[in-house]
Amino acid sequence: LGIDLSIATDAIGTLNKVETYPEADVTVKVTGSQWKWTYEYMDEGIKFTSNLKKLPSDHEHYLRDVDKPLVLPTHKNIRFLHTASDVLHAWWVPAIVYKKDSIPGYINETWTNITEEGTYRGQCAEMCGTGHAFMPIVVNVVSADEYDSWVVAQKEATAAAEAEASSDKTWSKDELMSRGEAVYNTSCAACHQVNGEGLAGVFPGLKGSKMATEDQAGHIDIVLNGKAGTAMAAWGAQLNDLELAAVVTYERNAWGNDTGDLVQPKDIKQLRK
Repeated sequence: LGIDLSIATDAIGTLNKVETYPEADVTVKVTGSQWKWTYEYMDEGIKFTSNLKKLPSDHEHYLRDVDKPLVLPTHKNIRFLHTASDVLHAWWVPAIVYKKDSIPGYINETWTNITEEGTYRGQCAEMCGTGHAFMPIVVNVVSADEYDSWVVAQKEATAAAEAEASSDKTWSKDELMSRGEAVYNTSCAACHQVNGEGLAGVFPGLKGSKMATEDQAGHIDIVLNGKAGTAMAAWGAQLNDLELAAVVTYERNAWGNDTGDLVQPKDIKQLRK
């Protein structure tokens, strides 16, 4: 078996340029899910989910904008850790970093160092299902000082939200429904639809379903822990106790379900234990 060393030498040089591992200033874990991206700043304790922003079809950024963009600093070594929660995805922003697949149960790694501030756009580059077209990526690149200020603000907001969610306050139905509707439209409507009717043969409806009108314990469990072998993700790691309580309350009282059931954050907190 012969080996053309002239080709191998060139290939190794190219591979070394691509597969470099400098010391990271910022490490972001990027998790692809049907059909959204979750970003976790590993050294900062910041974590949020980025969803498609619904815009009219004639808008300049139709299918290209999100509610919460990734924020990164210029002139810093940035490491991305890529994985997925369900099926294959691929986080791809060609202007700042090359593509690698996001694989469930596996971590891939890419690096970048961005020299120019601005807004960079990309999308999922793997055919991941019926909502593949609804997984845009937006990265806002800012100066190092502006990035540091953003990190401080995010930490303060996260701490405030966690304190609110972990309190033993009893929330009214109106408060839970209002918050629950916002969580549902952001995190659940892509599959179960805004009207709660789902997609026949693909995603089950919640309107009038046994799950959402009778089995409250089972309802909470599937939202908290997901369902293996289906597209139903475990939301326990992505939503806080108040958000989980609110969305279950909303699903059990929206679209004519009208069970009157109220789930409180303390109920979710107890189940986590």
